[in-house]
Amino acid sequence: MDELPPELEGFATLLDAQPQPVREIFQYCLCLMMAKADKMRLVDRIPGEASVICVFESSAGETFSVARPPMSQEEEAEVIAVLREILDDEGIS
Repeated sequence: MDELPPELEGFATLLDAQPQPVREIFQYCLCLMMAKADKMRLVDRIPGEASVICVFESSAGETFSVARPPMSQEEEAEVIAVLREILDDEGIS
């Protein structure tokens, strides 16, 4: 997908402006949110050297991997809450 829908452009700009570790946390948590919303599936968790690698499958059948960033479950929940708020503000959720 080369172009984002207009409602996601502001979010993408916000995400791109963040430092790499923050982008990785947001991307991981966004994947979890999408899996919970049945927009994709978490198909596997693979123990890695530094973290767990989560394998997701899109509704189109494409698979991709995302490393779980180092954070506690409480931090993960806080990031997901922030993401929900951002997406609500953008009219996406």
